Amino acid sequence: MGAARAVSRAEIRRLVAGYDPEASDTAFERMFERDKDELRGMGIPVETIVDVNGEVEGYLIRRQNATSDLDFNADELALLALAAAVSQEAILEASATNALRKIETISGDAPELFHQARMRMNATDAALMPLMAALREQVVVTFSYQGRNDARPEKRTVDPWGVIAHDGAWYFIGHDHDRAARRTFRISRIQGAVTITAQSIEKSRPEELNLVDVVRGETPEQHSTARVIVAAGHGAALRVANHCEESPFEEVELKVSAVTDEVLVSQICAAGIGVQVIAPLEIREKVMAALKAIADSHEGLS
Repeated sequence: MGAARAVSRAEIRRLVAGYDPEASDTAFERMFERDKDELRGMGIPVETIVDVNGEVEGYLIRRQNATSDLDFNADELALLALAAAVSQEAILEASATNALRKIETISGDAPELFHQARMRMNATDAALMPLMAALREQVVVTFSYQGRNDARPEKRTVDPWGVIAHDGAWYFIGHDHDRAARRTFRISRIQGAVTITAQSIEKSRPEELNLVDVVRGETPEQHSTARVIVAAGHGAALRVANHCEESPFEEVELKVSAVTDEVLVSQICAAGIGVQVIAPLEIREKVMAALKAIADSHEGLS
């Protein structure tokens, strides 16, 4: 892409890393044709330049053709990288990888961002892709779900409203038909396969519903709460997330909620030294243990 003229096969063989200098001409030709096909398959036009006699002079990738009109800022690149990371366990892996390689030709920052984007997924998150498909098609899904306090899995029939990642875990939000109310499900707690039905959703997602607020706040499906004292001038994010209407310059007692104990502890720790857990004792001990682990990990650092 940096060349002003066609680059011959001999130059490519000599200058491009990855070609074995000891390989035979036949082996090089095979690898070269494979690489050309792969680039073209990613939508990068490799031009074959010929002279007036029809002989091949070399090959050229014109930057304006390779990048088209695409232009991404850092936030957009990070989102694309996260989407590709999600696809690493799915049938979209090859397409996602090809797309990232093409985007790398546009931005010099892209590779670093792509390596930084990570989302923990495992076998229990296999429900993620069918849920996303149902959300896209706006059809009802059914699945067996065992909440934290459930003795056994129960069948759920849900109108999909959203799928969101929070604190390293995936959550599915929708309208539960049997309970006639909004519910939030931790995807790793879905048992078995998700069934995508042909039935259109009964209740659409309210326009004002913010999925981030739902996941961070109290939900009937996964209920973890604590009472805390927030000092004056502290805990701004905690106050907002838990709908505190008092002045930020006043000390308040709050009932804070989250989808799991882990998320609740994380939010309290992030609020800093101005927050003290009153109850329950279990959450207080977890917060103290988390803060001690943070302090120990920074011991000796200036």
